[in-house]
Amino acid sequence: MSTLQDSAIVLREYEYSESSQIIVFFTMTSGKVRALAKGIRRGTKKRFATGVDLLDIGLVTVRGRGERSGGLATMTEWKQTRCLSGLRESLHRLHGAQYVAEITAHLTEEWDPHPGLYEQLETGLTRLAESEEPLSALVVYQRALLGAVGLLPVFDRCVGCDRPTGLTYFSTFDGGMICSNCAPRYREKRPVRPETLAILSDPEKGAASEGTFALLNHHIAHLMGKMPALAPLLLAPERLTIHK
Repeated sequence: MSTLQDSAIVLREYEYSESSQIIVFFTMTSGKVRALAKGIRRGTKKRFATGVDLLDIGLVTVRGRGERSGGLATMTEWKQTRCLSGLRESLHRLHGAQYVAEITAHLTEEWDPHPGLYEQLETGLTRLAESEEPLSALVVYQRALLGAVGLLPVFDRCVGCDRPTGLTYFSTFDGGMICSNCAPRYREKRPVRPETLAILSDPEKGAASEGTFALLNHHIAHLMGKMPALAPLLLAPERLTIHK
């Protein structure tokens, strides 16, 4: 039975029994890994239960891929290497980090390596832990995640006619921008302001607005088949509306 030791970030935790948990890690070399942590919640008179906290960064050791149980491995060791305490100093930062963990867990496949995305995830969480306004860090990570899984929309030309000008609408069904000439042919679309499009094309050009984050979240929600649970805590209610 193979053993994997890797740098990892904790994305999700589920109760499995009175003493165990299923933990979803995003690892540097193997991508998303689900592991059964046996007895992790059980303490004794001589030993406290060893916890694994959501969003922690550390070194995990897992054994086997558990092919008969849908890829479930067994965690044998966990050593925390970083604790991003800044995430818990602000509810907005914490909600942003939980959003990042949620969409990563949903849009990546188990045992599908994405070393570049792991670095982006760690960098994104670090930026969130230090940021007074998390939207810019979130937009950079949204684009990185979509790019890594091959689902980044087209922002530099119309998906209908390939024109690079007059881009005024976005269609998540068609995966990109629509020009004003093609717009009447599309039922599912939402308007995009020029300044929003500029940031969508290159998030490093300036501070992201709520509208920029909302548009990418709209696309991510379509891919997930549901609205990310943390999105309502990061967006005003009107931003969650899907425009047609």
